[in-house]
Amino acid sequence: MVRVARENLPAHRVDVVLGRLEDPLPAGPFDLVVSALAVHHLEGEGKADLYRRVAAVLAPAGRFVLADVVKPVNPSYVVTHIDPEVDHPSTLEENLAWLQAAGLVPEVTYTDRDLVVIDARTPLVP
Repeated sequence: MVRVARENLPAHRVDVVLGRLEDPLPAGPFDLVVSALAVHHLEGEGKADLYRRVAAVLAPAGRFVLADVVKPVNPSYVVTHIDPEVDHPSTLEENLAWLQAAGLVPEVTYTDRDLVVIDARTPLVP
């Protein structure tokens, strides 16, 4: 996936960075940070910490787009295989609360069973 991103995204506009979610983030500021199907590998406090660190490196009017697996309200909505050894999905509400606590303004832009996309923005300063 990283190779494909590097081959297809404009290098003069995009930095593709590979690392562990627990590692320090690059200094930024960034207009956009994207995570797809990765954050659910962190326990709750790890997610909250990551969201604080992402908020700290976003530029004014920056965005963090999170696409991930969540623990659904209704257990019958589970469609994504979860391995309890490595997967730790939290509820949508928990993720929204951690994003807000990090100083971001989250908006759910997609939800289907146990999958969500959240567009979290830095607040606009009047």
